[in-house]
Amino acid sequence: MEHETLKNQYHPAFCGAMTQELDANRNDIECTEEYNLNTLPNKIDLLIVKKLANTLMVSGLGKIFRKWNLIEYKSPRQSLNKDTYYRSMGYAYLFAAYTEGVASMEELTLSFVREGKPVKLLGQLQKQGFTITKYEPGIYHIRKTDHVDMQIIVTGELDPKYVWIRSLTRKLTREDAEYLAQRTCMVSDEVEKNRIMTIMDLVSKLNRNKEWMKEWKGMGAFRDLFKEEFEEKDKKITELNKQLKKRDKQLQSKDEQLQSKDEQLQHMDAQLTDEKEKNSRLQQEIDRLKRQLNKTAMF
Repeated sequence: MEHETLKNQYHPAFCGAMTQELDANRNDIECTEEYNLNTLPNKIDLLIVKKLANTLMVSGLGKIFRKWNLIEYKSPRQSLNKDTYYRSMGYAYLFAAYTEGVASMEELTLSFVREGKPVKLLGQLQKQGFTITKYEPGIYHIRKTDHVDMQIIVTGELDPKYVWIRSLTRKLTREDAEYLAQRTCMVSDEVEKNRIMTIMDLVSKLNRNKEWMKEWKGMGAFRDLFKEEFEEKDKKITELNKQLKKRDKQLQSKDEQLQSKDEQLQHMDAQLTDEKEKNSRLQQEIDRLKRQLNKTAMF
């Protein structure tokens, strides 16, 4: 099971990546992450609403879109199966029931996004009478009369031009990483930059152990890929510097104490030398007196 913190980062990164992919229509659509269905706890991963229903989407990922577009995302280790399909269809009907302005289900589309191809689900849908068309590599349009139009986006099969959504993987290529980092450095708009950094944060965690990426950690163009790691190292360096300063103070204090003791020892040594000199003079006086006594005794 994926680490919970990492697992929770997939959805914000996916929403950011999808928004980046549809950037050519940024003024024609509104994107809402984790869209709540009425007062129920159920949520749609990403809701994309066209401001004008007849607007043509530039990206192949949005060619199927109509007025209201619901998107369900599954991280690489999550399943995309018939249970996901039926639950998402339930969300679509709830959305239509609770959303003002939805005239019919024909105004909705439902998209599923996952890295790996859900072969079993595609087979089940085909048996139910759905027509499955491969619009582009990795983009499967799924249609049936009197049913919401759907698509399954397999990010692992997509054309390299869909670099943002393709990057949410542990299989990131050197070329894609270079392109992502270069684009990150070029962005000046704060909203877009924050969105991209959400993607890059997940990308760095998923691919930090790749040898070729480790080579790029110190390079300016790729530093953002390892922002968290550098910050952690900076914290460790700061903490070590604090410890070194503390030890320096302790050593300085001990040195001062030793110097004081050394001065005390020198003073005591001087006193001892003075005492020895006094003792020597006394001994000489005693010897002199003894000699005088011996002379007196002879007479």
